[in-house]
Amino acid sequence: MTLRAVELFSGIGGFAAAVAGCDVRVTAALDQDPEALESYRLNFPEHPIRRVDLERVTAWELTSLDAELWWLSPPCQPYCERGARRDLDDHRTRSLIHLMDLLERIPPEKRPRHLALENVAGFVTSRARGRLIPLLGCLGYHLRERLLCPTELGVPSRRPRYYLAASLSPLAPERATPCIPLRPLAGYLDPALIETAPTELLLPEESVVRFGSGLPILDPADLSAVTTCFTSGYGRSLVNAGSYLRCGSRVRRFAPEEIIRLLHFPETFRFPEGMSLRRRWGLAGNSLSVVAVRELLSAFPELTVTS
Repeated sequence: MTLRAVELFSGIGGFAAAVAGCDVRVTAALDQDPEALESYRLNFPEHPIRRVDLERVTAWELTSLDAELWWLSPPCQPYCERGARRDLDDHRTRSLIHLMDLLERIPPEKRPRHLALENVAGFVTSRARGRLIPLLGCLGYHLRERLLCPTELGVPSRRPRYYLAASLSPLAPERATPCIPLRPLAGYLDPALIETAPTELLLPEESVVRFGSGLPILDPADLSAVTTCFTSGYGRSLVNAGSYLRCGSRVRRFAPEEIIRLLHFPETFRFPEGMSLRRRWGLAGNSLSVVAVRELLSAFPELTVTS
């Protein structure tokens, strides 16, 4: 039986990539970033997309999508460790608060049977979570929360995230996270960029001299190399935004397509022609670990999710 799902805060389609090959029909992907939606449309043309401000979406709009599962990946900036962590006082939480209010007002027979959410690890101690979890409990949802990093699934990239699975039906029995050996970082890299790279990817030598000791610079041949978390600020901020690579005698940034590979998007994924390098970095840094989302979705018994 096909499960109907809607992607809220769809971005470039991390959830769509995670359910590819599963018996899931995405009835709509909703976001307000036109370039994210352009990337989504290019890679998942069969999924209906809508440019929607989720701070103002109506209950009718959501229930008319006839979705049994709501996927949510709301803005993480209000809960990021490196930010101000203004939580519910941050204007970027309004969309999530609005969706909570709608969920409470929607008649029981029209509520989604399942709900799943992803956010940064800081969401665990947030007031937003403190409001969401009691609400879902009062509405009769069974809940499962966990922190998960792709390194636990064999991916050489740190991206610890909070995941929530909620269902009006009992969830599948909890299973141990599979013990998967760490894959070599080199397998995710563009072979043409190992020794040489275009100027746009190279760090200025003066920056390496000045900040090199504080930068996470990796050797592509190092079998134990693990990247730090890539953020939407990669390419703008030199520190605390992601890792770098030795490239011959120079140091370079990761190409956006390499970051997408580390997120386990399909090899066929591509960005729209002409999209700037900085925008591609931003969209990749805002996206999801596909393997981690698949691990979360295994909590729903009717979903058979491939690894």
